[in-house]
Amino acid sequence: MTMIALALLAAAAAGQPEIKLEPVPGKGYSATVAMIDADQYDPTIKRITALASERCGKLKVRFGRYYFDNQIDVDRGVTVIKDFRQSFSCYDPATDPYKPVPADWKANEAEIGAATRVAADFVSYLDSGNGAALAKLMDPALEATTAEMKRFSDEAKMHQTGPGEFTVRLDGWLNNPEDAAYPGAYAYFAVISSHPGIAGTCGGLLLYRVSSGVYTISQYDVRYVSQALIDEAGYSDEELNRLCQR
Repeated sequence: MTMIALALLAAAAAGQPEIKLEPVPGKGYSATVAMIDADQYDPTIKRITALASERCGKLKVRFGRYYFDNQIDVDRGVTVIKDFRQSFSCYDPATDPYKPVPADWKANEAEIGAATRVAADFVSYLDSGNGAALAKLMDPALEATTAEMKRFSDEAKMHQTGPGEFTVRLDGWLNNPEDAAYPGAYAYFAVISSHPGIAGTCGGLLLYRVSSGVYTISQYDVRYVSQALIDEAGYSDEELNRLCQR
């Protein structure tokens, strides 16, 4: 199937947001979506996955850098995702250097400590605005830049009205998750803010175990809900939970 046909397929589903699929020389492909509501996120990702699988044919899909902006639509009480971009490439499993961990692999205290230190370093740099240090913690496939990570730091602090701290909480481990960039072990951390002006946080950090005791951040997806916005909109607990849905 040609790229033009793929693009038509991406847009063919009536009532669903258009997905544009384009080649990126030397890197693979990029799937972009202009705007979706948060409750359309999972269905859109499934459509992108299907398109990527069709594009790669007999090869396997490896997802890489992704990026989007999000904002709260106060009138409707939903989170809106804008300018979503997901890169992917095709690879041959027979020559793939990334290997899975055993299905029953469990992190020992040393692994837990190593992952926790990386997550704690991340929120420390997030608080200080050290974009360069943040970028170094990210998986190289994400192509994170100093300017981009500094912007993430600024966004994390924009609703703060006083001193506080960012902390992390280890919420669990995943072995060889199907939708991850690589097979292997992953640790998921929630990010918590105690700063005045922040009503709560949504999302967290996903860390990939590169080797024994070595971790990079495979995914950063944290939203900070403004207390002022909550007070102004008068959201119920149910509406607040909906804002965190993806």
